Amino acid sequence: MQTRHVGNNWVPLLCLSILFLAGAAASMVSLAGNGAVSAVFSVGILPAGGVMALWLWRNPSWWLAPRNHYLYLAGGTLAGVLLLAMVPFLHGCGPWLVLGAAVATYGYFERLRLLVTAGAGVALTGLLALVIHAEVWGGALHLLAAAGLAFSANRLYVLRNGRRRAVQDSDPAFIGRFEEFDAEEPVNFWERP
Repeated sequence: MQTRHVGNNWVPLLCLSILFLAGAAASMVSLAGNGAVSAVFSVGILPAGGVMALWLWRNPSWWLAPRNHYLYLAGGTLAGVLLLAMVPFLHGCGPWLVLGAAVATYGYFERLRLLVTAGAGVALTGLLALVIHAEVWGGALHLLAAAGLAFSANRLYVLRNGRRRAVQDSDPAFIGRFEEFDAEEPVNFWERP
């Protein structure tokens, strides 16, 4: 039985977080100027999109908007990532901006402010990476975007599955086995038993 729940979106956000971590690693290895390596997004979006589509096929979300909206969003995101990776004046930040806008739009379709905020945060870090031309800051912005997506994925996972409860370490047979004290005897806290 499939249960539709908005918390099922935690795996797609985790995939995007891993994609941004790979982008941070690639930007630290290659001196790209602003830390944005568009080839990582262009190549990495294909397997990440496959994992996301498979996960959402088996664990659907609410799907509040009409189905065509989601198909247009998926196609537009893929085309935007691939095409804006080739635009030279964006300095490799085009796919970053597209992914942020796609997450925010998907959050709007699902009526979930957490996704809208995460997408806006990713787009904002991409815009900052476009303006700032230093590898270290670009890598730090990659990590900031990945952390924001991972935090959002954790919040959705907790929303879906609940918090883990602390395990009781006491023995169930412990109930009823308490030491009894004589009510008439004065308590002496200085004396050890």
